[in-house]
Amino acid sequence: MVYEAFRRLPPKRKHRVAWVPRIVCLALGLVGATHAQQTSERLVRVQQATQITDAVMISNVAVAGRTIECGLFIKPPAVVQPFTPFEAGGDWLRQMTISLINRTNKTIVFGAVTFHFLDVGECSVAQPCAGAGLEFGQRPAIDAYDGRTGQPLRLNHPERAPLDWGPEQTIVVHVSDYMPEIEASLANYVPASAVTKVNVYRGNFYFADGMAWGLGRYSVPDPDHPGKFKPLAADYFPGKRGRNWPPGYSQ
Repeated sequence: MVYEAFRRLPPKRKHRVAWVPRIVCLALGLVGATHAQQTSERLVRVQQATQITDAVMISNVAVAGRTIECGLFIKPPAVVQPFTPFEAGGDWLRQMTISLINRTNKTIVFGAVTFHFLDVGECSVAQPCAGAGLEFGQRPAIDAYDGRTGQPLRLNHPERAPLDWGPEQTIVVHVSDYMPEIEASLANYVPASAVTKVNVYRGNFYFADGMAWGLGRYSVPDPDHPGKFKPLAADYFPGKRGRNWPPGYSQ
């Protein structure tokens, strides 16, 4: 387009704009160089043991629509993805999606996924790291109490509606919706565009009737002690254990 426009100019004016194509080419070169500098090796690791009583499992992680290998349980009896690095630009977190499946026969209304950013530290006592919680939905009223004080919780996002995440349905979490939380957690360390390694963990999940699941165990609210829960049997599972174990498989 630049060269075509230049060709149609009167002869006396050509010398005045002869430098335009060179500037455009130079600018495009700089853009390409900047993109190359921002593109580097990234790594996502889903770090959590899975068991057949899990209420929620991560079924897919993708960046810019491309599925990445991040350690998911993908085939019985024990086939697990490797942790495979991949190339991506500085905005890769914004382009990430996480798919989760509800394996139970109950409706989930609230859940969370936690990120640990290993560019800051190894998330140990000696080397703490930065983390961010990606929360979606709303806790049931019966669960919205502080477990230590028994007082009502101050909700982070009271405007959000509860999820209507039905049995065996999959939801997709778009990390771009949580960039303000991520950027705030990294503010004193590195910019989000500099992050190269992330550990992903499933958080706690709450059902419409107040039951909760977290750390591999189900529990129900204690009506006599707001904020407290009574654990259920370790082998309890609300549904058919073999369904979607792992996601997409039925036994």
